[in-house]
Amino acid sequence: MQQITDQTIDLINDRIQHMDENQIGKVWDSFAREQPALVGYVLGESRELEMPDAREDVAYVLTIILLSFREFRPGIPAITEQEFEKTFNDEFDTMETIFQDGFDEADAMAVIESFCQPDLLQFAAATIYSDGGEEEEASNFTEEEAGLFIVIFKTAIALLHKKADKILG
Repeated sequence: MQQITDQTIDLINDRIQHMDENQIGKVWDSFAREQPALVGYVLGESRELEMPDAREDVAYVLTIILLSFREFRPGIPAITEQEFEKTFNDEFDTMETIFQDGFDEADAMAVIESFCQPDLLQFAAATIYSDGGEEEEASNFTEEEAGLFIVIFKTAIALLHKKADKILG
């Protein structure tokens, strides 16, 4: 699968910024049909977030991820609930091992740089940890929520990447 670059992410973001609510609704309807287990899991988990802005961030990141993959590989087979849960549990265990002594930026960068889609994972992490333009360096996510959603997005990206590679045969 081709790398999804920052330029692609910027292009997708620009498209989203020019969509009205009706267009966004149609995009989300197609996501729900194409990837029901993935969309259901991510949005279901986002309902537990403390801040409404965090839920919006999750929807935004998921939109960028799904549109980015659609840009290069339309028709990616649906991820099953079982595939997602198994991969998520494996990713969670791996990340827990890497960060067992707490968050370390060098370790985080190593994880991102060695990932199959580093720019997309970096985008997700930057959005989760962004301050939203406020002077305070505060994320919309608690530390625990941020960690969980990094693993969720890492799982989603890895599975979409793997499925897109299978299309290429």
